[in-house]
Amino acid sequence: AVKPDIVVIEFAVNDEGDETKGRCFECLARKALDYSEDCAVVLIFAVFANDFNLQERLGPVGVRYELPMVSVKDAVTPQFYLNAETGRILTKSQFFYDVFHPANMGHKIMADCLMNLFRAVDADEADAPIDWRTKECVFGSDFTHVRLLDKHTNFDKIISLDEGDFTETDEDVQKVEMDANFFATPEFPYNWKHSKGSKPFVMKLKCKALLLVSKDTGDVNHVAKASVKVDGREVLVANPAEVGWTHCNPQILFTEEESKEHVIEIAPVAGDEDKWFTILGFGFVE
Repeated sequence: AVKPDIVVIEFAVNDEGDETKGRCFECLARKALDYSEDCAVVLIFAVFANDFNLQERLGPVGVRYELPMVSVKDAVTPQFYLNAETGRILTKSQFFYDVFHPANMGHKIMADCLMNLFRAVDADEADAPIDWRTKECVFGSDFTHVRLLDKHTNFDKIISLDEGDFTETDEDVQKVEMDANFFATPEFPYNWKHSKGSKPFVMKLKCKALLLVSKDTGDVNHVAKASVKVDGREVLVANPAEVGWTHCNPQILFTEEESKEHVIEIAPVAGDEDKWFTILGFGFVE
């Protein structure tokens, strides 16, 4: 319903654990580029308090597709190590709220960096348009057209489904402020929750790539590990207590060249039948 003029992609620090090591980032950029010929795509690289970010890993995507890039790390980090007499403008304690996130001042500076880019581009002559579709991928494009599947979205794509003992709905899910709303909106509210029993969740679906999105939590004493099988072969044992806070955890189950029918089976491991595990949804590529 909303057609943006500019899409800013910030994928630069907290996403280091991305198991695709850049493929999903490149796919997100390609998806944004494919959205509209009139939509500008900008990459911005934030930074941690320990000076870490992912611009060296992900910057080649911007170079390949000739996208404008903003490095907050390059903008602020060098001056942290100066003193007031030699050019320091602000300290780390002024820029950061904690070791990961900027404070209000830090976010203001990030916005200033973007506005500096817009002013520079506005003052320059327009480049000749490029056909990004002719560019060879840096990492891969297999997740460019990934879509959500849950009880509400694309449910009709499921060939067959036996929920087993995954019949409840988990309302204690990660919540975020979305769009211009200041209230917390639940993420993945149309989920499948298991609390008790050993009957597996069994789904048949035609696709060539599939991700499981499950719930992680800090409630380590009451959660089940779950065995995830594809066509009878175990590909993952999902552990909701591995990270230790309530959030959405996507994990790749498989990627293939051609789309075909697969049977996905998810069940609590032996001994965890009376504990909970929540399937928030799936990401699939037809």
